[in-house]
Amino acid sequence: MEFNDVRREAVELSKEIEAAVASVLASGRYILGPQGELFENEFARYCGVARGVGVASGTDAIRIALEAIGVSRDDEVLVPAVSAAATAMAVAQIGAVPVFVDVSLHDFNMDPEMAVDRRTSRTKAIVPVHLYGMPARLKALAAAGAPMIEDAAQAHGSSGPWGRCGAYGRAAAFSFYPTKNLGGYGDGGMLVTSDAEIAERARLLRNYGQRENYASDILGGNSRLDEIQAAILRLKLRRLDAQNHRRGQIAALYREAFQTLPLKMQEETGKSNCHLFVILVRERDALRRHLASEGVPTLVHYPIPLSRQAAFAEFSPAHCPNADKLCSRVLSLPMSPSLTDGEAMRVIDAVIRFFTTSGLSSHADRGEP
Repeated sequence: MEFNDVRREAVELSKEIEAAVASVLASGRYILGPQGELFENEFARYCGVARGVGVASGTDAIRIALEAIGVSRDDEVLVPAVSAAATAMAVAQIGAVPVFVDVSLHDFNMDPEMAVDRRTSRTKAIVPVHLYGMPARLKALAAAGAPMIEDAAQAHGSSGPWGRCGAYGRAAAFSFYPTKNLGGYGDGGMLVTSDAEIAERARLLRNYGQRENYASDILGGNSRLDEIQAAILRLKLRRLDAQNHRRGQIAALYREAFQTLPLKMQEETGKSNCHLFVILVRERDALRRHLASEGVPTLVHYPIPLSRQAAFAEFSPAHCPNADKLCSRVLSLPMSPSLTDGEAMRVIDAVIRFFTTSGLSSHADRGEP
């Protein structure tokens, strides 16, 4: 068993992928061509917005979205204390200041009340993350009163009370890293928005500030989703809902089996795409060793809060106690649409065995983790 064996889908789709790649190679258009345009339109429509702008990575999608709404050097941007480093890195890359907001121990996402507390007159944007695919509480976070850029890098197809993740903020950033629910075979990302001005500026920023070749209107960079990845992602987009449904079935098996165990599961705030299935448990390291001994792979997303990482020390991040607790106890269990029921039951049985053999078989044995 692997944590997420992306090769299974590659084998299953090999003939279709080979045909898509061959078509791109035969076309002679490898950058900013028709496949990219089609995928931008199709994915934007899937998210429930008007426009998509393909870029080189999810990190670039966040950075370009922030630049497109006017965030610049020394502006403050609220980000959650628990996320992949890319969320805060994108802020720092434009000279802005990431301000770390503690997370909720219920849904593991940015805490709306704490976001309001961290806002200052220098706050120019807020970047909530739909962590592990679970929708952040965007309507409550809007009370922070700052333009919102959704980090939806893990939330392809997730939805909250407002609709699909990616459709609520001024813009949203997605990643197509291979392990994402919609993943390519290399790096890639997209900014989606219904704001025509943001989309237009993002297109300039991703391609040297050019509306036409060799004439730069503004300072821009090079961040473009290539045609081969776009063609593959178009193919895989058609399967995304079915794959998310399968992930949901596995998550339901886990939730049912673990409900009486002394561990915490992420509170459901909407319909998650189940990008990851993460539990919170005091004996995280011991459980991880036990699962490894039974051939069950696990990962830790994420072991160190952003607010404690050396890369961000210059920003004098505040202490975030919930983030500290979360990062010391989170454990990601195997989750992918190719996981079989039998494999899921192996995971479940191994987790239950750990608690029964350790004498901690129910929440009644001690308090919540």
